[in-house]
Amino acid sequence: MVFDKNQDQFVFGQIFADFKYNFNKEIKPVAAFRFNQGIIGYYHKISDKVSGKIMLDVTRTTNFTSITDSLGRPVSFDYFEGSKYTAYLKMAEIKWDVTNYFTLRFGQLLNTQYLTFQDQFWGFRYVDVTMQEKFRLGMPADFGAQVDLKLKDKLLYQFSVVNGEGPFRHQDEDGKFLFAQNIQYYPVPGLTVKLYADFAPAPDTGLMEGDKSIISIFAGYQKPKYRLGGEYSQMNHYQYAYDKNLEAWSVFCSVLLINKLTLLLRYDHLNISHAGVFEKIDYYIGGLQYEPVEKFATSINFRYFSPDELPMILASFGLKF
Repeated sequence: MVFDKNQDQFVFGQIFADFKYNFNKEIKPVAAFRFNQGIIGYYHKISDKVSGKIMLDVTRTTNFTSITDSLGRPVSFDYFEGSKYTAYLKMAEIKWDVTNYFTLRFGQLLNTQYLTFQDQFWGFRYVDVTMQEKFRLGMPADFGAQVDLKLKDKLLYQFSVVNGEGPFRHQDEDGKFLFAQNIQYYPVPGLTVKLYADFAPAPDTGLMEGDKSIISIFAGYQKPKYRLGGEYSQMNHYQYAYDKNLEAWSVFCSVLLINKLTLLLRYDHLNISHAGVFEKIDYYIGGLQYEPVEKFATSINFRYFSPDELPMILASFGLKF
């Protein structure tokens, strides 16, 4: 989300929806209209140094599938899940620009792992989210505090401490935190190199749990008519599961072909290793975007998701205001 720093207060929002058709008829439903995201937010600057942003997101926040007894045996049950489109607090940030180079943030903060930069650089969230969000390598937001240090327009260093439970839960009884560092370097106009790392101690010291950590590297180059980007991520003890490790990378590009028509291409790859078992996942996106007016975009895109052997075609629509 891009904010206009020249305004003291404004309301903003976005609506993402699509129509999906599966070529693999074993995947049900074969075709469907889908609502992917609805955001409404408000920004208010109360002085040159202090401002606040609050954002509500509408998405699926519950998924209840099974109950087992103490021996792990399935138990039958009746359950009504409720709406798959639930509004939740995605962001509620107090920002204090102490100086031009030093900023403090407090509240529910968007993560610096992929959401504050890669998401905007990719630029096609209405088509799909970026690789790390797609494969759930981190929470989109969390409750905590953050320090930003800027060195003119060349370097940004961010350090944050958050609960580690994500935007849907409060801090657990163990009271352990997730510590994250993010560095963004801008050596020349249009080029960004980004390094992110975080660490979260396991809530339990049992043999089946391990301290979770991730490191990711991103590089992207952008000009008015094209952009290129790539990132690599390595996570140890995914969801605190001992010896469950993930390795992922993504490359993408977009090119403005003619006025208002853009070609977009992306490839994601994920390796999962757990207890000597290895799994590989490939995900492809290729399509065309047509932007009839500013802040409204449409796309016809083809995708392939390897675990389900699922080729599909989608008509995607995105509106921002």
